[in-house]
Amino acid sequence: MNIKADVKLVLRDNLVELFMDKIIIADEISKAISQTQQIVPFSKRGILLSLQDAYDVASLVKENLDSPPEVGKKIGFTNRNIWDVYNVNAPIWGPITSKSVSFTETNFQKIDLSRFCEPRIEPEVVICLKEKPHHFDENLTIFIDWIAPGFEIVDSIYPNWAFALPDTIASGGLHGCLVVGKKLIVDNDVERDLVDIKVRLFKGASFEEEGTGANVLDGPVSAIRYLHKSLAGIKNQVLLSSGNIITTGTMTDAKPVFTGEKWTGKFEGIIESELSVEFL
Repeated sequence: MNIKADVKLVLRDNLVELFMDKIIIADEISKAISQTQQIVPFSKRGILLSLQDAYDVASLVKENLDSPPEVGKKIGFTNRNIWDVYNVNAPIWGPITSKSVSFTETNFQKIDLSRFCEPRIEPEVVICLKEKPHHFDENLTIFIDWIAPGFEIVDSIYPNWAFALPDTIASGGLHGCLVVGKKLIVDNDVERDLVDIKVRLFKGASFEEEGTGANVLDGPVSAIRYLHKSLAGIKNQVLLSSGNIITTGTMTDAKPVFTGEKWTGKFEGIIESELSVEFL
């Protein structure tokens, strides 16, 4: 009896089964996204993906949807104030592509909501990297090309935004699209300014919530450090590079949005501008 051979055979069969499970999960997510349909979270079916498995599934979903190459990353759940609301306990990330990002020099954009299941809006600081980060020191300098006000439209294929963290990762980090306002060219000495930045969020003329850069993992630059280090801890991830666009996480809670509404973020501090979106 060859025990080693039997063990190798079992391990191989388990790996094949796991890979097939990932393909099946990715196919279901891809269909839900492409057909704008919601599905029962996998965690509620007793399918508990590890973080590595969830990011592997997300990569398969990208392939299924024939997504364009990445131009950057979204970081989600960086605002610890809302972790209990969504039953999560750590940040996540997902790809931004040339298809999902748009730029407006007028700080106004119209967005068609028909391609989303249950969209919400998040006011964020968007940062473009001037250089690729090279090491993983906690005090790593993040070289910045420009910053801008942003709105990320996040979307959930899981009804009522009820899910476990791996569910959100597997579906691409809940990323719908990103609107980037007028860019501000800066030097590197802006980390403290980005911690202090404020945003007031309005639906029409109605004030909804105020947030600050400090809500985002102690600041948007700190969030990028976290992302850079975390990417290296997961296999087969596209690492950060020069020119990447990073949307660093919501400074307020994510607010449900509907057709016919106009939302405005009034940014104060180093970014002194208003960004508005109208939903069609």
